[in-house]
Amino acid sequence: MDAAAQFSDLALPHVPRLYRLGLRLTHQPSESSDLVQEALTRAWANWSSFDRGGSLGAYLSRILYNTFVSRHRHQRVVQTTAARADIAGHLFDRRRMEEADAPEATWHRDDLSDEVVAALEALPQHYREVVERVDLAGLAYKDAAAELGIPLGTVMSRLHRARKLMRGSLTEYAAGFGFAAAAA
Repeated sequence: MDAAAQFSDLALPHVPRLYRLGLRLTHQPSESSDLVQEALTRAWANWSSFDRGGSLGAYLSRILYNTFVSRHRHQRVVQTTAARADIAGHLFDRRRMEEADAPEATWHRDDLSDEVVAALEALPQHYREVVERVDLAGLAYKDAAAELGIPLGTVMSRLHRARKLMRGSLTEYAAGFGFAAAAA
């Protein structure tokens, strides 16, 4: 008997119990079905590592539970990110409308001190363009990413590094105003 037929024969009796477990976790029949299918797919992908002396029911249940937890964490991250993006997008749209009414409220390089302009200009171009869009122009990360044609994570990474470089070059300048250097 080949491995696929063996897996199918051994796993099939556990499907109703897995479905009930999935239903208890998700509270939705369609989600439970999807969860069982994904768990069985993962179990099949790792079938060669299953200890044939162990309990297949416990093995499948553990995979189903871990799959549920992974999905739940992923959904929470996606929902949090989407909510932040919606809020940022709303604020950005409101800021655009306010700027249309008051163009003098937009950012101008003249508003910055010579030291800050020098620190900004000392940044590599790929860092500077992210700082200008996010910190100075007030764009949301996702909007800056779209404008620059780079992934959202790249925007966040470049912004972090740029701020760290600027913090280092402006430490003495900030100390003159009574600001202590923050841990980088």
